[in-house]
This record gives sequence, structure tokens and C-alpha cells, in this order.
Amino acid sequence: MMAKKDYRLNLGCGDKPYKGYINIDKIKLPCVDLVCDLEYPLPFKDNTISEVRCEHVLEHIKNFMSLMEELHRVCEPGANISITAPYFRYEGSYRDPTHVRFFTEHSFDYFQDGVRFSFYSPARFNVRNVFLRNHFISDVKNVHKKIIKYVPFKKFLNIFFWNIYSEVNYELEVDKK
Repeated sequence: MMAKKDYRLNLGCGDKPYKGYINIDKIKLPCVDLVCDLEYPLPFKDNTISEVRCEHVLEHIKNFMSLMEELHRVCEPGANISITAPYFRYEGSYRDPTHVRFFTEHSFDYFQDGVRFSFYSPARFNVRNVFLRNHFISDVKNVHKKIIKYVPFKKFLNIFFWNIYSEVNYELEVDKK
């Protein structure tokens, strides 16, 4: 009997490939394994993907619900999806003219049973973890961004102030009950 192949995707890899992943982008760069526009159906069979990484790509997707449903289709039950996106309270999320959406701690709640408005999509994901992170690329003129990492009570202050966190990270598990 043949062993099952473990397919892992790095969506929107740009110039940051991951070893052991199929590195996908819509632009043919030297490290891209598969040129694919994520606005269209993914070229994979149902239940064939065990892991997906999406780092700073989903904020550029116009057909977000369709892409999430495609990920649900191609992923095997229990597959892990790791997502990093600009946090909606970070000015950089608005600065980039190619961003078409914003992400909060609750952006993926809509893909869980029992949540208001979960009827928008049949795709189901268990939200395993959500965390905010400071990931500022700083230089001398942005010294305030370096200082933020030492500010206490960031989660409390985040209620009142912007630019305390730059990223929101999600760990999802594909639910196909």
C-alpha cells in the first residue's frame, strides 16, 4: 500500500518560500512552485492538503469567502491553517492601497457553528488560537515602534489606542463533521 502524500501549501509566498511546502503566488518568482491566482478555484483535489500557511495575503483577496470555502474543500479534516494578517488597528493595514479588507480577533468566528452570522458560509473551521503581535520593521525614524514592545498592559491599552499591535495571527483547524 502506498503511503499518503503530505501536501502543505504556502499561499501568497512572494519571495518567502518554505521548505516542504508548495509555494504559491500569482506572480512567477524564482521560489514560486505554482503560479495561481487565489481569486479562482484552487487546483487541488478535495481533502488532499494537510497544512496551509497564509502570511500577509488574505488582506489582498477580494473573494475572501470563496477562498475560505476552497481551503475547506481542499484541506483534509483536521488540517491546520496558520494565518497572519495586519491588525485592523495598525496604520499599516490602511496605508497599503492593495489591501481590500481588515482583520480583528474575531474575523474567523463566522466560520464556527453557533455564532451569529455563521450562515454566510457552509465552511467550518475551529479557531484554535488567536494572538496579537508586535512585528514592526523599525529603523531610526520609527523608534516609537521599538519602544512599544516594552509598554506594559498592551492588551488593555489596545482598547483605547491604535498601533500597539501590528499583526493578528490565527490558528485554525478544518472541521468537516
